[in-house]
Amino acid sequence: MLTSDQVTAIAPDAASLKAGRDLSTRRKWQSAGHDTEVLWGLALGSGQNPYQTRVALSDLSSKCSCPSRKFPCKHAIGLMLMAAGDPVSLSESSRPPWVVEWMESRQSREQKAAEKAVNSEKRGPVDEKAAEKRKAQRQERIRDGMDLLRQSLLDFTREGHGSAPVRSVQTWENLAKRLIDSQAPGMAREVRAISERVLHDPDVERILPLELGRLYLLVKAFERRDELDEAARAELLSLVGDRNSLGEMLPEDRVSDDWFVAGRELTESDGLVTSASWLIGRSSGRWARVLRFAPVSQPLVEPLRFGATAEAQLVFQPGLHPLRATVQEPVVIKPSPLPDCRESGLADLLQRQAEVLSINPFLRSLPFLIELRPSADGRALVDRERSSLPWCASADLAMRVDAICSGNLRPACGEWDGRQLRLLAIADGPHWFSLVPLQR
Repeated sequence: MLTSDQVTAIAPDAASLKAGRDLSTRRKWQSAGHDTEVLWGLALGSGQNPYQTRVALSDLSSKCSCPSRKFPCKHAIGLMLMAAGDPVSLSESSRPPWVVEWMESRQSREQKAAEKAVNSEKRGPVDEKAAEKRKAQRQERIRDGMDLLRQSLLDFTREGHGSAPVRSVQTWENLAKRLIDSQAPGMAREVRAISERVLHDPDVERILPLELGRLYLLVKAFERRDELDEAARAELLSLVGDRNSLGEMLPEDRVSDDWFVAGRELTESDGLVTSASWLIGRSSGRWARVLRFAPVSQPLVEPLRFGATAEAQLVFQPGLHPLRATVQEPVVIKPSPLPDCRESGLADLLQRQAEVLSINPFLRSLPFLIELRPSADGRALVDRERSSLPWCASADLAMRVDAICSGNLRPACGEWDGRQLRLLAIADGPHWFSLVPLQR
């Protein structure tokens, strides 16, 4: 039914995979079963009651009653590994009520989604006058929000970057809320990043003026958007958050390839779970960022398995250097070796950054897939040419990467923001492991 490689590819990290392997024996389970659609089992744990674990075979999504925030948890991994290595040990064939309930809820959500798609096709012709009125109102609110942001930046500069209002988290949170009310959610995220990240950075004295300058550049570019070409206007609309107008601008950029899922990070904010995946085309060498969202109360179905290759067509969002993309059905997941590193070292990454910034000055970070290892002092990552760049890592992460590399170069995926590298995944032999927790 399953292969161990498939399970390994979706494990959130090496620790979860190891714990899952320890649980992939029948004596660790009170009961276990399967049919053609789902695996289930009662995992023995430290609690009074066993943990109810189920895995849908269609997309390997899972649910478990354990308190773990990793996805999939070690019990789901253990159940899948047991199904891959010893399927006869899953002897039960009749679904327990808690499995029936879960599968019915999944089918209900899928049916509602299908009905919504059908109903949208059956709707009558759009009232063009009403649509134009709504569009004009939305654009007016966005302009008001951008005017507010421009004036706020000027006020902050007059007061001084070290003043109490500028260094107040609440100041930036209030500004972000007003931008959301102005239907500029993209700019609200940019502003919120200052309260959540910049103000807490040890290097805030240097970073804050750069961030304020970047925001002001966005504001001034938006004011002169009619003078820009279509790609630049599309980039600005995306950053502001006016995605409703993107479809009116440039033709679709479609790329068919075998896409390796090199990095993934799950984050939770304001009751919403976001899955951000970095894909690299095996033939095209092109990078793509795929985002999926789900409320915290609902499972996030992710058809692209981390560390696997997906044969699919991607549609890139228009912009100056398109990275954001959506995946078109059908998607074929297939086993494959790790891809070759597209860049020989960090010098190539810096050259690519210079080229991309000359096209898109708003870009925050670039993905990479390079053979690297930690430096002797653990503060940087070193490539084959012994060039190095600063590395952002906790003590635990640094120790894990150092143990995997053992002084040797390993293919690694991450992001470079112009100040420091951040690793998302690394190869350990033929296996590809996530270095960031896939939390829910």
